[in-house]
Amino acid sequence: MAVTSRPGGIKITEFSSICQSCAMPFMKDEDYGTESDGSRSNIYCTYCYQNGKFTDDNCNVEKMAEIGAGMMSQMFGMPLDKARMFMQNQISPLKRWSGRIVPSCQSCGMPLFSPEDAGTEEDETPSYRYCVYCYQHGAFTEPDLTQDAMIEKSAPFIASQLEMSLDKAKEMSKVFTSTLSRWK
Repeated sequence: MAVTSRPGGIKITEFSSICQSCAMPFMKDEDYGTESDGSRSNIYCTYCYQNGKFTDDNCNVEKMAEIGAGMMSQMFGMPLDKARMFMQNQISPLKRWSGRIVPSCQSCGMPLFSPEDAGTEEDETPSYRYCVYCYQHGAFTEPDLTQDAMIEKSAPFIASQLEMSLDKAKEMSKVFTSTLSRWK
């Protein structure tokens, strides 16, 4: 486990709800890769990282996005060009390709690229777990929101943007949001 600093001197242990190489959601313990000492990697999946090394040293962000696009297109019925665009956007900011972990809101999954994206704690310091849309002043903006209700709200937008069916957009959203700590 690596320890990194965040603005304000906050030290955190690196972890992620998705692989920081391919964006696969971590659904179960077996999904995680391994470090050179045999311990679990907290940021890479078993398909990308074993025994402290990447399984494909020659992989680049474009190749990884293409692999992911094929899977996403097949699994969720979106056109390949839309899947390619989606995966490129999902994979580019991951640690393997950008050199840093961009935290994701643990309620909706939105990347927290800048302090302006972060919600606020009760003392008005930035939250590195939740976005400004989900969390303000130390509380959820919609405290009674359920995972299913959030999926119902977001799925029509996802379906229209990725040219997929509403049912497949809901299915995809369920898979990705189920790894977020608010819904576990």
